[in-house]
Amino acid sequence: MPVIRRPLRTAHLDLSLLRREVHQLLERLADLDRSEPPSDGEWVPSIDVYECHGRLEVVAEVPGLATESLRVTFRDRHLVISGDRRERRPAGSASFLCMERPQGRFTRMVALDVPVDVRAAEARLTGGLLTVSIPRLKDRRGRATVIPVQREEPA
Repeated sequence: MPVIRRPLRTAHLDLSLLRREVHQLLERLADLDRSEPPSDGEWVPSIDVYECHGRLEVVAEVPGLATESLRVTFRDRHLVISGDRRERRPAGSASFLCMERPQGRFTRMVALDVPVDVRAAEARLTGGLLTVSIPRLKDRRGRATVIPVQREEPA
């Protein structure tokens, strides 16, 4: 039986393999970071997400917005909060020396990876904070669902 000898790996080959693996890892990490920076005219409110008494609570800072300027939807296991803050100009012919308050459109998507009852969700706007409260459903993974079998009589 002939003996097959494999060539020894060189440090150059090892370094090349390591470089390729690191490059692939960075590409996968970039795919995971789906948050895009806001474009001109858009801003992003800060949010907190926590669970309390069997409910998910999502709190977004939206000072100065009216309820008519906000939209809260649930789509594809994501809570989507969007709104629009219009530019406010003082009466008369004022010229701004500094404008730091953000304005324009915004959209925040919050992934909800737990089962929730969207039909029982509530949203409140109080003191510049939008609070969305969504009841959690009991996790049904691993439980068997019985499907009754009906008997049909032969014709």
